[in-house]
Order: sequence, then C-alpha cells, then structure tokens
Amino acid sequence: MVNGTGRIFGAQSFFFIGFHSVLQLSSNHLQCTLTQPAFTLRWIHSVEKELWQENFQISGQQLLLTSTQFKTFGAGTPSNGKGVMSKEGWLHYSVELFLPALNWVVSSNVESTLITEQGQWLIFKDFDDYSEIKIQVIRLPLWQYFIQESCDDYFEQP
Repeated sequence: MVNGTGRIFGAQSFFFIGFHSVLQLSSNHLQCTLTQPAFTLRWIHSVEKELWQENFQISGQQLLLTSTQFKTFGAGTPSNGKGVMSKEGWLHYSVELFLPALNWVVSSNVESTLITEQGQWLIFKDFDDYSEIKIQVIRLPLWQYFIQESCDDYFEQP
C-alpha cells in the first residue's frame, strides 16, 4: 500500500504506529506490564479474617471491577449489584465499577496476591509491608509494549 508521500505503508509501519492497552503495575521499585487483560486480587480481610477476591479487566482506558467474592458480610461489603451464593459458601457479587487506577497497600498480614491465567503472584512476598502498588490501564505504542518489562516472571503456577 502506498500512502500520500509515495512511501510504502504496511505491516512494518503499523508495528510502529499501532497502540495497545495494557495493565501496568508500578511501585517505587518496579514497573512492569501484565500480559493478560484481566486479573484477580485476593487477600484476607483484616477484620473478618476470610478470603476476599475482586476481579478486574481492561475496559477502554480504565479498570473495570466486574465481580467480588467473599464469605462474610462486614466492613467494605458491596451494597449494590447482584449477589449469588455458591455451594462452597462464597457470595459472588456482580459489580460494574469503573476505576481510573487501583492503589493497593501490600501486606503480609492479608497475604495480598494477584492471579491471572499465568498463575499467582504472591505480591506480599515481593514487596515490603505497607508498600503501595498502582495498577492502571496504559496505552502504549506497540514497539514500546514489546520492550516493557513483563510481570509474567513473577507469577507461579499454584
């Protein structure tokens, strides 16, 4: 294909001008991208001492919280959306909440963990207690996407 300048415009040019929305995790000591478009954040609730999970995915240029799962009601329990009880005793709550970013304080007390199709990342083992991480959707030129540090090496198969 020839563009208006007479130069050939094809797949190689697209590689340099195309953009890709990705999830970026950043902290004071690390910045990497998740190769999966969705993740689950799991932790032990500090009051109820039960596991909670929240599921996020890319939606446009924002994070979309799609659902949350928990076993007990208490501080921070969602108040809108649709809940369904599972056989395992979990309450699955459908949510549609758009967030510009997720700021999370890591703690070994609550065993903060990221889960994707890659496996699980026990972030509480890789970050000091009370470190803050930020997860957000960023838009990168394709060439930059391929040179960014990937978070994949931090994930372990359960």
